Amino acid sequence: MSDRSYTYDALSLGQTFEAGPRRVTLDDIATFARISGDFTALHTDAEYAAATPLGGLVAHGALSLAIATGLAHDTGAFETTVLAFRSLEASYDRPVFPDDDLTLTLEVDELDERPRPTRGRVRFETKLRNQHGKVVMSGHWYLVLRRDPAPEAGA
Repeated sequence: MSDRSYTYDALSLGQTFEAGPRRVTLDDIATFARISGDFTALHTDAEYAAATPLGGLVAHGALSLAIATGLAHDTGAFETTVLAFRSLEASYDRPVFPDDDLTLTLEVDELDERPRPTRGRVRFETKLRNQHGKVVMSGHWYLVLRRDPAPEAGA
């Protein structure tokens, strides 16, 4: 449990959360291939990957996304307040290579008090960057967070 968790009501437009770096390893890529069943040669065959314009093995886009969700957890910002990860939009802007160090930035860019008085929707602009500061993945995440309890009548 984190004492840094934010409710919907504690967030403001433009507020940012950062986490990382997290190094991507060859073992991460191989493990993800086994878990997902995606053994595409660009991710698993070093000889093949070396002959492509990328020049070597690259991480799966979905692995980059999974690492980003782990980094979001590392912020501690939503540990006890997230009720749902409703949807996401993701663009894979650059390849992620073994030994890249990834850092996540989440910025609150939309607040919506719906669906109920006990929870609100938040849209975060997401950017995953490598050790050179280059964005490798970007998009938006839509979360539902707890709201602060309403004050009791007469309080």
